[in-house]
Amino acid sequence: MTSPVETTAAMTPQAEQHDPADGAPASGTTALTEPSPEAVADVSSDAGEQATKRRELSQNAVIGLFGGLVTVLLGALIGLMMWQFDSLSDRIDGQNDRINSLGARIDWLGARIDSLGTELRAEMDDLETEMRAGFAEINAVLLDHTDRLARLETAAGLPRPGG
Repeated sequence: MTSPVETTAAMTPQAEQHDPADGAPASGTTALTEPSPEAVADVSSDAGEQATKRRELSQNAVIGLFGGLVTVLLGALIGLMMWQFDSLSDRIDGQNDRINSLGARIDWLGARIDSLGTELRAEMDDLETEMRAGFAEINAVLLDHTDRLARLETAAGLPRPGG
């Protein structure tokens, strides 16, 4: 029985094998060599520069992040203050409406009191007129009775007081 052939494996060339016992790399591969001291110095100075850049970038990132955070917090604080001021303004406007309503009621009550005062004065004037008329009638009746009593006393021969 034959095994199926994989088309992708058949289309790619086989890689060269390296024999470790041989010591030499197969053709097409490069041998690893130890770098020169100048290359090591360049790499170490590059690493120092990169570390400094990373630190600078890190500091800049922190400063930027902190600045953004402060900006967001200040924005939130200002937004909260504006919301509170709007709420306070609405409450003050509500109180103004209530005060205006109470002012209108007070004006109505003042007008009603003035009207009642005018009516009361008119009633008092009427009562005063009636009382004067009543007192005049009472005085007339009393004088008439006093006069009759004096005539009766005189007719009866009773002495007059004070006289």
